[in-house]
Amino acid sequence: MRHAPLRLGAALVAGAFLIVMPAPRAAAELKVGVSGYIKLDIQYMDKNTGSFPSPAPGDTPLDGDKERDNDQTIIDARQSRLRATISDDVGGVKMSGRIEADFFSGDGTALSSNSRHFRLRHAFIRGDHPSGFFLLAGQTWSLIMNSDVAQPDLVDFNGPAGQIFSRQPQLVAGYRLPVAGGDLILAGNVEKHSVPDLGSTTVNEAQGSGQDVPLFTGKVSWLGKMVQVEAGLAASESKVTLDGGSRASEVAWMAQVSGQVNVGPVSVFAHYHRSDGLSRLASGDFPTAFLVGTDIENVESDAWFAGVRYQLTKNTSLNGVFGWAKADEIAAAFTGDSLEKHQSIHVNIIHKFWERWQVGLEYKRFDVEAFNGREGDVNIVNGAVWYFF
Repeated sequence: MRHAPLRLGAALVAGAFLIVMPAPRAAAELKVGVSGYIKLDIQYMDKNTGSFPSPAPGDTPLDGDKERDNDQTIIDARQSRLRATISDDVGGVKMSGRIEADFFSGDGTALSSNSRHFRLRHAFIRGDHPSGFFLLAGQTWSLIMNSDVAQPDLVDFNGPAGQIFSRQPQLVAGYRLPVAGGDLILAGNVEKHSVPDLGSTTVNEAQGSGQDVPLFTGKVSWLGKMVQVEAGLAASESKVTLDGGSRASEVAWMAQVSGQVNVGPVSVFAHYHRSDGLSRLASGDFPTAFLVGTDIENVESDAWFAGVRYQLTKNTSLNGVFGWAKADEIAAAFTGDSLEKHQSIHVNIIHKFWERWQVGLEYKRFDVEAFNGREGDVNIVNGAVWYFF
């Protein structure tokens, strides 16, 4: 029994510690959700684009390509998504986050098992302070992308020519201020930047190897109930390691502006951007740059899209969007059969039913023209069924 005083003392110390330590937060403040959708695509193309079930305008074959001048029908479920979301309140700071993946990867087989691996889309955490300041860290849409304004509703998520469609690992800081019946948002970020493999075979520039200047982006947005507008500017320096270890570099930049007007059941939207060496941020448009001798030559391009959404009923919408993009010639590399101009048309009807189900039918046409005057086009009919959970 000689250890009894020690046991009593330990019990008193433990009791005192439990009394003075702060009580743990209620676990109910942290909310975790699982959601997503299962999607089946049925897509008919009158030519083989070589990219399915989600071709981009730049995949359009030129006339005279007999091997691709054949129709095809694709049935696929790779656009199905799964996401986990969190929300919390930490000392008045609203925390939110998301991890999202789909199966839209190029690996696996199409004629036997149809097995596909997860592809990471989003993985980020965001904190919103009551003062209006917010901070985001992780992988999500590039800040230069028009993620809040002028987003067309499409059956296939790979949208019109002239869009910016890029996810990037990044750190974003910004401020949200209520102004004149809307929200004024000022944001800036630093995100991953890389150029295609242009130099040494031992350096993978496409994965960011050899790069030492990230992409810096600033954006200002005003989001009202009827009108939303935004403008952004991104800049970096593309650096390539050449065989032998020397370096080539060139400033790269992009500017964009987007707007949307909502009047009753009708929404009209438009987007424009100018790119100088950052074409990789635009889905399926043009190459980013070429190595000419020991110098980097940026691909310069102008691009835009515009469209309209009509809410026919509460659960049914009609959507149309036209896209256009054109690049400048680089005499030493980007000429001949290289695509100079892209055009796209999307027209669809999307209907929701039974609370969690949705169907869509879309017609789209891509037209392209090369620097040497050769043209090409493809017509696509895309039907899809979604189940949201």
